[in-house]
Amino acid sequence: MAKSIAVSGKGGTGKTTIAALLITRLCRLGQTPVLAIDADPDSNLAPLLGLNSRKSIGDLREEILQEIKNFPPGMSKPQYVEAGLHQIIEEADGFDLITMGRGEGAGCYCSLNNMIRKFSDDLTPSYSWVVIDNEAGLEHISRRTTSNIDALLIVVSDNPLSLHSAKKIEEITDSLDTRIKNRYLVANMVQDHRLPVIHDRLSDIGIELLCDIPFDPELEELIYKGETVKELNNSPILDHIDEIINKVGGLNANS
Repeated sequence: MAKSIAVSGKGGTGKTTIAALLITRLCRLGQTPVLAIDADPDSNLAPLLGLNSRKSIGDLREEILQEIKNFPPGMSKPQYVEAGLHQIIEEADGFDLITMGRGEGAGCYCSLNNMIRKFSDDLTPSYSWVVIDNEAGLEHISRRTTSNIDALLIVVSDNPLSLHSAKKIEEITDSLDTRIKNRYLVANMVQDHRLPVIHDRLSDIGIELLCDIPFDPELEELIYKGETVKELNNSPILDHIDEIINKVGGLNANS
């Protein structure tokens, strides 16, 4: 059974970078295959992984609603949806990527979402890990268009608004406890002299603080140059990424 990690938090906290680091680290550790899901409408996960996202599930939804009367002869809507979903999976070395893309428009998406959910449920057992980069609102989890989650990471920085967002995510997930097994806070890029204050403020949120990921100028430079996170080597950040992996499942990911 695949282990799943969802990463959430306010924009600017580095959640997408952490999701990308988790994916590349799992691949380096040989815990493959990994299914990467970009569930943030901004869709920034692909370039950090060295891929060019071509088509999203959001694009497929709109295409199906427009072409529903023009399906190939003998092909049902579920078959058309499944064929389209297979086409948008981008394959890489050790992992596959699915991009969720834009939100729903004005049409009726209930049946399509049910088909996408079934496809996701049928697909995930083929992987050792599933890593999801979420938007702060957790739409795909709350609407159940992604699988149940073993661990939700809520990423915060020293920006007070990120702490406010973390509190909101806590409130959202309180009603989704059957879909999320564990929740953890991750402090990211917080300056050392601010850590005591941030820790004190996080104590008001009833979620365990898993780790403090430090700022690394090497990682910042890689992202600035448009390079992939797999180029990061011998960084103290990787020790914390391993800590997260071991907390969720470690080398026993398939057990």
